[in-house]
Order: sequence, then C-alpha cells, then structure tokens
Amino acid sequence: MFKQHIRSGALAVAVAALTLGSAAHAQGKSLRMASLGQSSPTTVFSIAVTQILKEEYGYSTQLSTGSPATRQAVEAANQQLDLFVSAVSVNGFLRDGTRMYKDMPNAPELFGNLRSILNYPFGAYHAIVWEDSGITSLEEIKGKKVFIGPPSGAARATIGQIITGVTGYEAGTDFEAISVDWSSAEQAFQDHQIDVYFTAAPVPSAELQQLSALGNFRVLGIPDDKVESEAIQRAFNVPGREFTLLAPDSYSGLTNEKPVRLVNTIVGLSTNKWVSEEDGYNITKAIFENRDDLVAAAQWMQVITPENALSQMNAPLHIGAYKYYKSVGIDIPEDLIPPEAK
Repeated sequence: MFKQHIRSGALAVAVAALTLGSAAHAQGKSLRMASLGQSSPTTVFSIAVTQILKEEYGYSTQLSTGSPATRQAVEAANQQLDLFVSAVSVNGFLRDGTRMYKDMPNAPELFGNLRSILNYPFGAYHAIVWEDSGITSLEEIKGKKVFIGPPSGAARATIGQIITGVTGYEAGTDFEAISVDWSSAEQAFQDHQIDVYFTAAPVPSAELQQLSALGNFRVLGIPDDKVESEAIQRAFNVPGREFTLLAPDSYSGLTNEKPVRLVNTIVGLSTNKWVSEEDGYNITKAIFENRDDLVAAAQWMQVITPENALSQMNAPLHIGAYKYYKSVGIDIPEDLIPPEAK
C-alpha cells in the first residue's frame, strides 16, 4: 500500500500542511518537519520519510511546505522545527553571518544549534519557458516576468547570479522578479501568468515531465562562453554546487536540441542538537534500511546511501546519526563529529 501511495501522481500536490499519524500510533512521538514547495524533490523525499518513520517507529510527523531553506534553518535553531531542509550554501552563510544573515548578530550561535543527518542531490536550477513564448535564451528575458525563487531565499541569490553572469541583467531593472513561494510560482507558470519559471529539480524530474502534458517547453542554460564569467563562478564556487547537463531527450515536451548546462546543488535532511540521540539514530537508520521505499517514491533517490550521505556536508552530524554511521562502518571526517561525541 505504501509504495502504491507514493508512486501516485498526487504525491507532490497532496501536502500543503500534512499531518501523518493514527490512533494506533497515538502514543508515538511527534515531529515537526518542513520542506520546500509541494512539487519540490525535498517534499517527495520528506513524504517518503514521514511514512517510513510512521511505519518503523510510530512517529507522527507534521509536515509543512513552502518555507525557504534560509528560514527553516533559523526555525530549527530556535527549536521550532525538528527536521528541515538544509543546504550546504545556507549553512555556510549562517555560520559566517553573511548574505541574508549579515544583519543577524547571533547567526553563528544559531548555526551551532544545527545538526546534520544526511545530504542528497537537490537538483539543478532550470529556467523554463513555454515554447510558444518565443524565448530561446536568457538574453531574451529582458522586460519579462521572471520567478527567481522566494524572497530572501538562498535560491533567489543563486539564480540572480546565474542571470547576471549570462546576461548582465539585474532584477527590478531589466526584468520583473516575481515574489511568491515555490508552489504559487509553479501554478502561475502553468497558467501563463509568468514568462520564465526557475525551479530546482533533479535530472530527470517528474515535475518537468508533467509539464509535457500541458505543452512544449524549453530550458534556458548557461552558454559555453559564459561559464568563466565572474557571476557564474560566484554561483558555482560555493560548497554544494556543481555543473550538470540536461540531455535534449530528457522529456517528451522538451524542445532543446542540444544539452543544456545547469548549476546543480546539494541539500540535506537536518535537525537540531535538542532532538534526542535515540530519535536521531532511529531516523537515520529507518531511512537507510528502507531505501527501497525512497526509490519507489522517485528513482533519483537511489543515490541516497550511507556511503555518499556525507558528501559536501558542512555542519556537524547529530549524535544519533553519527552513531548510526559508525555502526555501519562509515568513516566520519573530524569536522563532522558532533560536539556531543567529543
């Protein structure tokens, strides 16, 4: 039943504020969890995890969607979330008190409250336009309505760097930056209310395949002659970033004739230092020992394994996660050993 449920097309749209649990698990622990937009890979992952935790340990999980990762980190550090979407880049900004946290004097202290569980590929930043829009390159978005991520989110800064690196354009001056959340932006694009829709999605992505049912679309990428531009290098040279190529035959409705270069990023499932050692261990163990259920939810999650779960991680592990990785023979870098284990 579980695998049938998360294979269904309603998976990504079934959650605006999802509470999982039943009378049979009324005595189980309750967790507060957040992910990004309803169609985000983080939500597909999060729903699968909530189901696994319910079945394995009776945890009931309240899952909310739509909050940017920058806000989730602060909420988790203030004990308002138990599980959240972490980003390698956001961790660095919070730790150093830079970018969106530059006016937050206690940012480094808040970072010190966060603990990691695992990392996984979030996806590449796709700039999507409908084929009938006539837009074929990022240079042609001037004067258009463009969604570049939620206000104050880390994605907005990265996407802005990509646009500037390729075109020299600035939001508010050369194009209209639409300020809504991920879910609202997706709907607005489907309704042809915005011209360019930036979204982060794995390659290939179920979200983009679903667009094919609505019409042909094009993905705007980074040309070869712009890779070394200062702004593109700023977007790329951040922990957790890499380039990837989208093949022209990835989706039935994709009209690109050549591979498209995109900036890919890594995110993670994280928690805070107050979550108990037992819960941290159970969460980590349940995810990896039920990996088949993750893959049933989405094929891209087959890359989530203990062997690569620490990739580019830059916040200490939770003590429970640390003990799980040790138990299965994973070498833990010194900088990821939690203070609680030293």
